[in-house]
Amino acid sequence: MIKNDDLLYEIAKLYYLDNLNQSDIAKTFNLSRAKVSRLLAKARERNIVTISLNRRSDDDVEFLAQTIKERFQLQNVLVVPSPSYDETENLKVTTEAAAPYFTSLIRDGDQIGISWGYTLLEIAKNVPRSSFPNTSIVQIAGNLDNADNTNYAYEIIRQFGQRLDVSSQITLPCPVIVESPIIVDLLSHDSKISSVLALINDIDVAFINIGLVSDDNCLYHTGYLSSEDLETLKSKGSVGAVCSRFIDIDGNIIDAGYDERTISVTLPVLKKARISCVAICSEKKIPPLIGAIHAEAVNTLAIDSNTAKELLQYAGS
Repeated sequence: MIKNDDLLYEIAKLYYLDNLNQSDIAKTFNLSRAKVSRLLAKARERNIVTISLNRRSDDDVEFLAQTIKERFQLQNVLVVPSPSYDETENLKVTTEAAAPYFTSLIRDGDQIGISWGYTLLEIAKNVPRSSFPNTSIVQIAGNLDNADNTNYAYEIIRQFGQRLDVSSQITLPCPVIVESPIIVDLLSHDSKISSVLALINDIDVAFINIGLVSDDNCLYHTGYLSSEDLETLKSKGSVGAVCSRFIDIDGNIIDAGYDERTISVTLPVLKKARISCVAICSEKKIPPLIGAIHAEAVNTLAIDSNTAKELLQYAGS
């Protein structure tokens, strides 16, 4: 005669390991199907059977975040579960999560530098209200002066400033790209612009944007870059731009002449910032992100889980 616990074990083994159904088990032991069901429940109650669920590691946002952090030597990584394969929807949930995550890293007294672009606008809308009375905000990239297109620069600065309740909000009153380095030099001697540039060089926290070398780039839409310019940048190895400074996959500036005409935060300034953060939700932005990381212009990342997996796959992790 089989002892009770032995019976529970045998029935549980047949059901959970040998994949027999309850009807077949009932016939084997000359029991009713209802009795088998009750015995399986009792086996669980007595811990003869324990059930665990192991989530796949590549779907685990904490695993993805830690892997990216270690692989790219970043300070802070937030991976947000992708609700779908629609980049617009993923951007929405990622920026909603990124705003409080990024702003939690701010200290009162910091000088915050903010670039422009749609992703930063969405982050700005979701910044939680707080108070940093000894903190100032400065725009770190010049403007796009095309009425048909916008970089949202002023709205981003305004939203951040109001929500963080900072002491001052300072804009950069000049174009992001001019025709020659001589114009850059002339503008840098303007008292207003030179004072803003000095503030930019001393930022503690940076909110940056990453651009593509394609007709999706707002510099192309606003006429600052032509199709020929894009092709030239690509031919020189550019994978994208950090605050309008075009880099290769290793994080090097790829065209000194073009870079000298750009009025924007420099890569060395971003490198020395305590926090330099960016959010991405597009596979297209993986190469410029990697370039920015190699340049040490980024140390804090928010990314949706779909793009996070693509990032690790691209990097061979």
